[in-house]
Amino acid sequence: MPFTLDSIVDLEALMQRRARAAELASAQYVGCRQTLAYGPDPDHTLDLYRATSGQGLTPVLMFIHGGFWRSMRASQFSFLAHGFVDYGISLAVIDYPLMPRARMQEVVDACRRAALYLQQHAPALGLDRRAMAVAGNSAGGHLVAELMDRTWMHACAADQAGFCGGIAISGLFDLAPVSRSFQNDTLQLTDEEVKRFSPLCRGLDLGAPLLVAVGGDETGEFLRQSAEFVAHARAHGVPVEHQVVARANHITVVLDELAVGDRPLNRATRALLGLV
Repeated sequence: MPFTLDSIVDLEALMQRRARAAELASAQYVGCRQTLAYGPDPDHTLDLYRATSGQGLTPVLMFIHGGFWRSMRASQFSFLAHGFVDYGISLAVIDYPLMPRARMQEVVDACRRAALYLQQHAPALGLDRRAMAVAGNSAGGHLVAELMDRTWMHACAADQAGFCGGIAISGLFDLAPVSRSFQNDTLQLTDEEVKRFSPLCRGLDLGAPLLVAVGGDETGEFLRQSAEFVAHARAHGVPVEHQVVARANHITVVLDELAVGDRPLNRATRALLGLV
């Protein structure tokens, strides 16, 4: 099945390793972490890890977790601090209302609200609002594409220079196959939601370079959607780098590639923020 992790070898052990990595990082970086409310909903919160090196305002990577828009928490991705905080980049891992309690519009709006909060409060938080990138994996990769689209920025007068790049990892850019899968037993995506929130199926107005990555060992649907989104973005004049990360799956592409400072995916992400 295209949207299951059952094909990953030793999945349970890998999940335990990820949980342990998050636990250790939460303890290690507790001194530079703030949990902030960016909106009125209980799930409108983010964990900000301030960079431990450098002086003055720091670049910031906003990260949106996956979980098919219906599961996981920001705290489960605290291990990403290893790959950025120690390299002079602050990290903001956001939570958002989950489906089916929230509908897709509310999920997207929450992520936009978080981005605006970081832009508007950047100086007080010690962040450089001109050096802000957005990254996400799986459902978070989809939400990266939604945030990079300048249409909503025009509508709310957001600072388009706030994003200097986007990193969409193992993203879902066409929601139609998701709506036909077992995932929709919970999500209950409507035809209108599929049409409105499928970046692969509409015009794009992206204001910054894009990095699209996917694990080489992922299912064919993730590989297909990433490749087609790369072609779609390029057709709309967007500078795109495409990384198919060898020997990485849907979990390790984040845990062992994005979060590790000497890996190509991490280095390419830091390059978008001007720090390599």
